[in-house]
Amino acid sequence: MSKVAQKHVVPSMSGGWAVRNSGSFRASRVFDTRSEAVAFGRQVAKKEATELFIHRRDGTVQSRSSYGNDPFPPRDKK
Repeated sequence: MSKVAQKHVVPSMSGGWAVRNSGSFRASRVFDTRSEAVAFGRQVAKKEATELFIHRRDGTVQSRSSYGNDPFPPRDKK
């Protein structure tokens, strides 16, 4: 069973923000601002139906969004 690569918006070593796949060290693309990186990451995650993780400057996860098939959908609260 193959696992779909997730997208991460992380701080770049060059000072900007990078969008990369989970498990890779090389960035797909590097941006000057975080908002540009988030917009690009969201667009790619929607296209590939994956999950997007947005990190803070210290590396911790600030938020995550799922654009694909959720393996654990929320249950009804009836």
